[in-house]
Amino acid sequence: MLSPISLNILKTLVYYDIFSYPLKADEIYHNLPVNHCTVKDIESELTLLCEKGLVFRINDFYLLQNNPDFVRRRVDGNNLCDKRIKSAFRRSKLISKFPYVRAIFLTGSISKGYMDKESDVDYLIITKPGRLWVCKLFLTLFKKIFLLNSRKVFCINYYIDYNHLEIEEKNVFTATEIVTLIPVFGKKYYDDFYSKNIWVKNYYPNFPKRNNKLLDNRISRVQQSIEFLFDNRLGDKLDDIAMKIFSTATRKKFKYFDEKDFSLAFKSTKCESKYHPKFFQKKVLISFEDKLKQLQQTLKISLM
Repeated sequence: MLSPISLNILKTLVYYDIFSYPLKADEIYHNLPVNHCTVKDIESELTLLCEKGLVFRINDFYLLQNNPDFVRRRVDGNNLCDKRIKSAFRRSKLISKFPYVRAIFLTGSISKGYMDKESDVDYLIITKPGRLWVCKLFLTLFKKIFLLNSRKVFCINYYIDYNHLEIEEKNVFTATEIVTLIPVFGKKYYDDFYSKNIWVKNYYPNFPKRNNKLLDNRISRVQQSIEFLFDNRLGDKLDDIAMKIFSTATRKKFKYFDEKDFSLAFKSTKCESKYHPKFFQKKVLISFEDKLKQLQQTLKISLM
């Protein structure tokens, strides 16, 4: 008979098993969906799970499969991330100078401390209301003209304005993305974003809020001057036109998506722009549910 803590440890490891990503004991604690325990409690339960052969320990890492390749892969990915995150911070400083950018967060694999050779550097941008699509237009043009459309160092796939910070889809995938994102610009808006999405505590009550004390909030005079030029009817019209251009191009390019999936993977409203062509959220949630059911059947337990 497994304890509630052990069941939640297994559930946590199942989620990261999707990514072949082993966890340390403190990481399991931070990712646990309950908060009535300590790291020492987790370590004790992990010892019991390892003795039962339900969990494996390799060095300081715990995983559901006794595969040392997963540990080597993680260590290599952590080391590569340490190198690439420095350039991501430098790039963020550049992005922060663009008109209507109010906050920048690193998301995706880099925010989890892992990258491989194929990984993109993903960003979530918070913009001024009414100018989200103008902001996206400026950044997209810069990427295409000066960065040769490179996704490796400049993949901005999510924009929201600061009047609409609460994420609509509330599930383990979006909660994971929110608690792990790394704020790199816009202290005030990170605080606001965090408070608007406090629902993530239902999934990760132990995950600490990222340190944002040193974040910059300043908007340059150049930004202010450019924004002044577009804070009028011309700017309103340009935002509408940019939204229509992006939305039409996306719909045409991904016409094989059904309406439901398209509306979730490619949100296009005046206050939100999401561009997730791989629709990773759906794949992860389906895989998570399948793995949970498989483990439940094998151990004759309930993890749902």
